[in-house]
Amino acid sequence: MDVHPPHEPIRSWKDFLLHLLTITIGLLIALALEAAVESLHYRHLVKAARENLRREIKENHEVFAENLQSLQADRDFLVHNIEQLRDIRSGKPPEHIDMHWKFGWSAFVDSAWKSAGDIGAIPHMQPETIEAYAVIYKQQELVNDQGKGILLDQAKAAAPLQFAKDPNDPRDLLPADLQTMMLATAELTARIATLEMLMQPLDAGYTSLLAQE
Repeated sequence: MDVHPPHEPIRSWKDFLLHLLTITIGLLIALALEAAVESLHYRHLVKAARENLRREIKENHEVFAENLQSLQADRDFLVHNIEQLRDIRSGKPPEHIDMHWKFGWSAFVDSAWKSAGDIGAIPHMQPETIEAYAVIYKQQELVNDQGKGILLDQAKAAAPLQFAKDPNDPRDLLPADLQTMMLATAELTARIATLEMLMQPLDAGYTSLLAQE
């Protein structure tokens, strides 16, 4: 922003005040235009960020449904595993062993949320909007970590099967190994129940945010 000296000499206080007024008005107009351009720029940033966030939330909600279905199926598998292990431990093994460790988990993403922070769009959103997204992504991170933890620990629960003659048949395992598998499997079942409770507010948050757009 440049301020140029007057083209004609100032001969009186009236000329000086007129020149000062002209400069002041010019500066105010320039500042107003600059503020308007900056405001328009951030409005575009926020609009683009909200669109990306909505798309990401929608995709995560779809992944949520898949993960919930996988959780419910896995819980049934684990309960069935415990029943078979209990029968084997009691000396009455089933004729057909059908044990499954099929837990699957798809991670949620947060790239749009991180991008909105990197480009400076988040501070220009409404406070209630920022809080709503922050809560959702925090809960999503918690759920994601728990899901990945169960995915990794499920393989540990089945680890004693590596000592069996048939890695799919625990009937020749020692009682201590059977007990270890039963305890680990029961723990996984409890963790799945806890994870399902943690997922309830996440589902509600997804639904609420998508309904507001």
